[in-house]
This record gives sequence, structure tokens and C-alpha cells, in this order.
Amino acid sequence: MVHAPVSTFDYVIAGGGSAGAVLASRLSEDDRVRVALIEAGGEAKAPLVQIPIGFARLVGHKNFDWRYEQEPDASIGGRRFLWSAGKLLGGSSSINGQVYIRGTKADFDHWARAGAKGWSFDEVLPYFLRSESWSGAPHPARGAHGPLSVAPLREVHPTCGVFLAACAAIGLPTLEDCNGLDMEGAFLTQVSQRDGWRCSTEKAYLRPARSRRNLHVITRAQVERIVFAGSRAVGVVYARGGELHQVKAAREVIISAGTIGSPAILMRSGIGRGAELQALGIAVVKDAPEVGKNLQEHCAVSQNRYVNRPTVNSQLGPLHMVGHAVKFLVARKGLLSSPTVHGMALARTRAGLDEPDVQLHFIPMAYDIEPESTSSASVRMPKEPTVTICSSLTHPKSRGRVMLGSDRRPRIVHQLLGDGGDVDTLVGAMKLIEHLFDSAAFAELAPRRRVPSRELPSDAHWEEFVREKAMIGYHPVGSCRMGCDGSAVVDPELRVNGVEGLRVVDASIMPRVTSTNTNATTIMIGEKAAELIRRPGR
Repeated sequence: MVHAPVSTFDYVIAGGGSAGAVLASRLSEDDRVRVALIEAGGEAKAPLVQIPIGFARLVGHKNFDWRYEQEPDASIGGRRFLWSAGKLLGGSSSINGQVYIRGTKADFDHWARAGAKGWSFDEVLPYFLRSESWSGAPHPARGAHGPLSVAPLREVHPTCGVFLAACAAIGLPTLEDCNGLDMEGAFLTQVSQRDGWRCSTEKAYLRPARSRRNLHVITRAQVERIVFAGSRAVGVVYARGGELHQVKAAREVIISAGTIGSPAILMRSGIGRGAELQALGIAVVKDAPEVGKNLQEHCAVSQNRYVNRPTVNSQLGPLHMVGHAVKFLVARKGLLSSPTVHGMALARTRAGLDEPDVQLHFIPMAYDIEPESTSSASVRMPKEPTVTICSSLTHPKSRGRVMLGSDRRPRIVHQLLGDGGDVDTLVGAMKLIEHLFDSAAFAELAPRRRVPSRELPSDAHWEEFVREKAMIGYHPVGSCRMGCDGSAVVDPELRVNGVEGLRVVDASIMPRVTSTNTNATTIMIGEKAAELIRRPGR
């Protein structure tokens, strides 16, 4: 039962994350409309959120992370992970590792061919440009005046040069700007940072907009369901402070709760597989079997080696940490300003492929994820100098699903390596990483085996290693697929099929996961959606 007076806005946005914050800012630029942004988490101004290295504590933190639970995954020996999603303003852009990288031209052209009309690379590039303010060398494919600050690394770890040289030796050229037009090769990481501090969508978009009288931000408020009048969405019900509240939407309700949260809201509201909703006692508004399906994730596997140079692992003692803090306070440089990944590459594991099938990530440290229970794990780091090369699948074939449990909370059913083709690709990636570590370029670091601890003699041994070490890439997408076909959850204007006045705007609408990290693309989706919503006559 709703216990408070009902307010009416033109647009009601459920979720203040990477895309939702963009939408709230852009839609409220028109002072003739009233916008309500409802976020389940809290503010994003804590020092732990603002300092770049804070992500190491934020991911998995119950106050900042949804920590969605996955069902045991038979393809990786029954292991399962907590799937992270930011639970605060700015969403995952407020807790992630700040890597800023777009998908490739082929990624978006594939979307368009698959039925996402209007979403080809040439059609989405203007929205990437509109979003960013790039502080590196000028480039025609880079934005200069957008809200989101994007920058080169302020300080590159010395071992990263060895990684780039090793990549060059096997035919992966060093790219000056990975977010230019050509992305196949090796490159230094770019970050969503402003003057050495994290730049989330909360800071870039939402914080300046909150002075507008037509924007109303409600935090600590979890959207439970959409309110319908017939087949039209007319508002939402949210829980806050132990009570239920309702807001009405005169124009549209927009769901921006992320790849796990958005399909859950749709299903709780009666949009999903009819028989399953009825079994949970949910009245069916629209039988939409694809809601929650098509779940994709970048499966990743790492190798690491001991080296003869200092790395993050060997510089975490008390005196080192004092030095890191001073360096950050004085120059906004050093460990506290650093993302995990310093170098990357897009590569092909075999000849004859149309596009890269793996993304490599160079990390100047190593860590071990040790299971503590069936649904949690701890991260332990060796004290010796160590470097890691991780490989993730650019276009995993394995698919999963978001479902509702008996408590109507989302649960994740996904096999990271359910498709044999993904296993084969990662086996090829492991051999590629071995080749890099064995290269003449790496010789100066005198690498010694750590993980795996010995040479693996066959593909069967590599497959065993891959299944044992596979983990999520923290890039879930696809559960509210966009397309032109009747089974798609949303159309290319992100309107939910079969109902009126309702859109989904976040990473869940991606038909296929981009080759690389997904946050930049999610922000672009928010920018493009704002224009679609504001079109004359809409």
C-alpha cells in the first residue's frame, strides 16, 4: 500500500547509474519538463568513491554494490560469482576501474545489421563525441567539450612498455589513441578521470544539473514495479524508509537499472515470460519471453609471472603507502590515481578471423581470488613483484538469463563457458599470452612462472586451466535486447515492445556485447536515448 501523496513528473527515471544520470541531466535541460530520478543507493561523494584506487574497496562492498548472486555454474566446476553493479548515484561509473574505451566500428555496425537501426558506428559516434572532454592529443574522433572528462594515464607503470614491445613483436602495432578509429593493436589505457580524481556520470552530468528546479533526485529508494493504466506505463512504486511511495509520469517511465536490475523491474511489473510470472503471483501485462534472456558477459582468464622489477605487489607496505598518499595529494599521480589495467590490446588468436576475438589486459600486479563460500570470495595478493596478462573474450557465444526468485529478487543463471567455441578461443588466448611472456621483450623482466606454475603440455591441460580460472569481466549486457524483430524487448528507439510510455536505457539493451569494456558505450546509450526522447512530436 502506498503511504504518501502521489507526485507527478513528465519523466520518471528508475535508476541513477551510468545511463540514468546522463538521462536526468539531458532531459532536465528543458526547463519546461519535470524530471524525477529515483536511485536505490545513496550519494557518490565519499572519498572512497572519488579516489581512483577506491574501486578496489568499492567492488563487492555491500553499501555501494548490488552484489547480485549467480547460480552455480557447471561450466566452471560449480563455481559462482557475485556480479557487481553500482548501488549509488553514477552506478557502476562510480565504482568501476575507470577504463574508458569504446567498442570497435565492427561492434556497432553488427548491431545495425542485427536490427538495431540507427545504431551503426557512424550513427553512434556523435554521441560518444558529445559525452566526452578528451584532455589528450586532439583527434577528429575525440570530443572536446562534453561533460565526461577522459584522460591518458597520469603515470604509466614502467613494465607497461615491455608489454607494448612484446605485442609489437607479434604484429600488434602500438596505437597512439585506442579511441581513434582503428582499435586493433596494443595501447595504453585511457581513464574517466578529471585532474586525477574519478569522473563518474554523477560528477560529470548529475552534480551540475541538481541545481535545476525541474530535476528531483530521490536516493535510498528502490523501484519495485511500474504502474500501468491498461497497457500504458503511468508511474512507478518505490520503497523508501520502510514505506511504499508512488510517482506518476505524464510522458514516459524510463528504466535504467542496469543489465540485472532492469529486467527484474520489468518482470515484477508483469512484463516477461507469462507462465513464470503467473507462478510468482504476478499479473501479466505483456507476455514477453525474451525479457532477461540474451545475458552476456566477458569471460576472462589470467596468467601472471614473477618479475625482477618493483610492481604494485611489492610496494604496499606502510612506508610505501605513505609515499603513495603524498604523491597523490601533491601531484594526483601514483598508485592512488591508477586503474588496475595500464595496457591493453585487441588481438586474434588465429588466422582467418574477421575481427579480434580477445582483449588483452596488462596489469602491473597479481592477485588471487580465493573462494570463501559458495557466493563470496576474497582477493589475496602476493608480496613479490608480479605482472599479469588477462584475456577476455570479445564476443562470447555463451548466453545466460536473469530470472526472478521466489522473493522476486533477480537471480543470474549463466554458464560462462557453456559454449565450446568460447573454451577454444580462451585456450588460444592462453597460448598467445605464453608467447608474449616468452618473448625477447619480456626477457628484461626475467619472468618466472607463477600462474600457471608449470608449462602445460596440451590443449586438454589448457582447457582444464581455463575452466578452473575463468571469471567474470564485470561487463554484463543484453538482457533487454534491442532489435526490430517481434521478440526483441525494446525497439531501436528503446521503447518496450507491446506497451506504451515505457523505455529501457542502459547496457541491457545491447544486442551483442562490445569487444571491450562497456561503460563508455553505456554512457553513449544515455546520450542517444535523451535525443530520441526529446525529438519533436515524441
